[in-house]
Amino acid sequence: MEQNKQYLYEYRNGRRARNLGFLKIEESMNKSVVHIYANEIDDVVGIVFRRDSGEKYTAGWEDELFEVEEEPSQNNLMLETTMQVPTTQVTPQEPIEEQEREIEEYITPRNVTYEKIQRQGLSRLPRREWRIANNSFLLHGFYNYHHLLYIEEDGNVLIGVPGIFHEKEQEAASAFGFPKFRRLTNNEIQLEENEKNTYEDFGYWCRQIPKG
Repeated sequence: MEQNKQYLYEYRNGRRARNLGFLKIEESMNKSVVHIYANEIDDVVGIVFRRDSGEKYTAGWEDELFEVEEEPSQNNLMLETTMQVPTTQVTPQEPIEEQEREIEEYITPRNVTYEKIQRQGLSRLPRREWRIANNSFLLHGFYNYHHLLYIEEDGNVLIGVPGIFHEKEQEAASAFGFPKFRRLTNNEIQLEENEKNTYEDFGYWCRQIPKG
């Protein structure tokens, strides 16, 4: 059975507002199964799927059907395809419990600096690493929080993608090469309101850049 994951977005007044979670799609020869993993959708009346060819499919929680508008209304969710997680990489190599323990036991290095950068700031990396700028997970975090994190610690360079810590996000981050999660205090990095999530476990999914 083939599996992939897609981010689930909320649209308000025709514009993408925020990420609500994931859809896990399992496809076999004669059927597809969709699992919804989402937060804060108590007031949502249904969900809309749109194919590349333009056809739309709806599922409503209420007894009566709801009409599909040209643009999603404030109370409707639309699935927007942003990335696919390869089936062979969905499951993290280490058990989730071990990864969480490693995160909690992380000790801040003696020499570390954090710098907010834009996507074009990745050009300071070695040329062979520029391809990271098109990494789907990195793009997802950048478009949601409008920045990335450039980390220098004890002679090493890491790139941090802003996001929240939960199991499904961890699976996607690991599959796309950002396995370590790091939380920062207000003293370590200054963020604007649109650069953070104050309602969730916010931090950065990090990837070390090879030297040389």
